This record gives sequence, C-alpha cells and structure tokens, in this order.
Amino acid sequence: MASITIITPGALGSNPRVVKEAEALARRGHKVHVLSTRALDIVDRRDAAVLHNAGWQSQRLDLRRLRSWRLRRMVQLFARYAFATFKQERLAPFAISAITPLLQGALSHSAPADLYIAHYVEALPVAAALAARHGAAYAFDAEDYHLGEQTDGPGVELHRKIQRAIEGRLLKGALYVTAAAPLIAEAYVDTYGITLPTVILNVFPRANAPSAPTALGEVRPGPSLYWFSQTIGSGRGLETAVQAIAHAKSRPHLYVRGTPAAGFVEHLQAMARQLEVSERLHVLDPALPDDLERLACGYDLGFSGETGEETNRRIALGNKIFSYLLAGVPCVASNIPAHCQLAAQLGDAMATFPVGDAQALANVLDSYLLDHSRLAKARADAWQLGQSRYNWDLEAHRLVNLIKEKLAERGQHSSAQAAT
Repeated sequence: MASITIITPGALGSNPRVVKEAEALARRGHKVHVLSTRALDIVDRRDAAVLHNAGWQSQRLDLRRLRSWRLRRMVQLFARYAFATFKQERLAPFAISAITPLLQGALSHSAPADLYIAHYVEALPVAAALAARHGAAYAFDAEDYHLGEQTDGPGVELHRKIQRAIEGRLLKGALYVTAAAPLIAEAYVDTYGITLPTVILNVFPRANAPSAPTALGEVRPGPSLYWFSQTIGSGRGLETAVQAIAHAKSRPHLYVRGTPAAGFVEHLQAMARQLEVSERLHVLDPALPDDLERLACGYDLGFSGETGEETNRRIALGNKIFSYLLAGVPCVASNIPAHCQLAAQLGDAMATFPVGDAQALANVLDSYLLDHSRLAKARADAWQLGQSRYNWDLEAHRLVNLIKEKLAERGQHSSAQAAT
C-alpha cells in the first residue's frame, strides 16, 4: 500500500471531493494524510462532521491565527509585480497565493509520501516540489477549469498568466490528471496539450440515498422546486426561478438552502413580493454535506440554473445535480453546454431550459408538476440512475484503480531504469 498526501488550499468542509478521495484511498489500505486550511468559523462545523469518522490523518493550517498574514500577502503582491514585470516564471508559486508557501512549509517536516495529490492550482507547485524532494510522484485533480473561473476584469489576466505558468510547466510531469466533468477534461487538453484527464464525477455514496424513490404523496405539500448550495448568491439563476414560479400554472413553491450572501436573499424576497409570490419563496438553513440527499428527496424537482457567465460555469457539472439524482429527484437545469451534454444521457430525469428564460422554465416545471404520472416516472428514473451509474461507490473504484495502475507503471519504469 502507498503513502499518499492530499493537499488543498481550502477547508475540509468546503471540499467534499477531497474528503471522498481521502476516504476511498484509506478504505483500500493506503496511508492517507490530508493538508487543508481553516479560515472561516462557519465552515468549522462542517469540518468537525467530516473529521468525526475520518479514517485518515488530517492536518489543518489555521490561517486565522497567523500574525504574519499581512506580510505574507505583501510578499505575494511583490511576486505578482515581479512576475508581470520581469516575466520570471519561477516566481509563479509565490504569486499565485499567499497560502501556497504556507502549505509547503506545513509539510516540510512531514514523513515523505509516495504520491502527492494537488487540488486547485495553489497546491500544484507544493505537490510537485515535495515530489521532487522525496523522489515521489505527484498528481492533479481539476475540479474546475481554473483559467475560466473569472470574468475579465482588473488583475484577472495577470492571474491567468500566473495560473498558466504553473499548470503549463507542471501538468505534463504529473503522474495523472483527473477532472470533474468531461468538458473540463477537454478544456485542459485544448489548453495544454496533455493526455486526456480521467473524468471522476462529483457524485456521492449510495449510502446517502433513500432506500427507494420517495412517493409523490410523501413529498412536501404542493408542487415544489428545490435548490441548495454553500452560498445563496448571484450567478445561479435564482432570479429566473423566482420569476418562473410566478409564471407557472402549477403554482410551485421555491425552496433555497444555504448561507445567504450579503443582501442577496433580500433581493430575491423583494422580487418575490413584486411578483406576488412571496409566500412561495422559502429560505432554508445550511446543512451538513452528508445530509443533502436525505433533505433533497422530499421535494418534487431539483434546480440548477447556472448562468454560465464564466467559461468554467459553462463546462462544469455542479455537485447538486448528482445529489438530486441520488435522492431520486429529477433536475431542471439551464442549457449551458455541460448540462446539455449530461441531459442527453439522463432522459426524463433531467430537462433543460434556455438560460434566463423564466417562461421557458415555467413551462418545463408545468410539464412535470401538472402530469403526476410523468413526474413519478422521472423520479423513479432519477433514483435508478443514482443507484446504477451516478454514485461515488463506482467513481471511487475507478479512482483507486487509476492510482494503483499509475503507481505500478511508475514502479516498473523505475525498475527498468535501474536495470539498465
């Protein structure tokens, strides 16, 4: 069995993909060490839930207690200036984030690993540097297409150049690259000319699913549309959803779950009052990651209304879609490219509507909510898809086998080199 270190600049409670990866590898007998960070008190509750039954070693870098943070941020800004002015690519790891040198420092005295897995660009130079120091391998997981995460604006182009300098130099040396969606994998090939990354979907364990599709009589009274995320904010199509429930003949209720961004829920509520549907807009408290499928199964339809303003938002597949499927809830989604590609494989378990078109969304909602036989079949189809294809039990097996094969190939190559 291998010793594997997973590195992320984020918190465990905000990185379900990191947690699932760590658990899958630990269950196969690998010695797993996860380095993450602590920055927001609100995420600590989710961290605690993750760590309660963790079968792997956790190391959390507490950014809240770093007195030297301002100095480290100044170093990063100087590195960005020097990178831009003198075109020194070796400065990119210092310019990408003030967290990157801290991550490397936190692991400087840790036991060597056989494999370092980086999540997010900020962790990639750390994984590569540690692998070089210890004669190990490193890998990269592209949960998003990071060059496409931001719209154009001040400083964005420089940030992209820094990202490109890191990914362009290091990805071809990675033992493997994984991606969270097919179109993300293709984007990395187009950008860097690397081997097509292996797609490992952002799906969830079968154990999180209800034991059978929830019957229509057991869902919330009245027709319902459900959406959740860590943050209730803009760019997710929620304004269109509020408009759609006002247009729909089925008079659905809209339920949104998460931590409200400043002023955004008030904006939705004002819109709902103006459209005279305020009694049908419901804001729910955030929930722990392992509870999301259980909570979702009590609603008629799930919603994923990404507006696709950034390139990454057009090609990524949000976690919530797979939570809906596992819960046995059909998904109504905006027609961004990633959604359309997936919808073609899901039949009646997923329907799309044009981005921002509230009347079209209302028509899709009515086509399900006014036809109980169609809705019941779509719910059964969604549950079956979650059980048979879109779950972490299957994806974890693929990931663990990929790592096993790649480490074995590396070992054989090293043995062949030593023999010559």
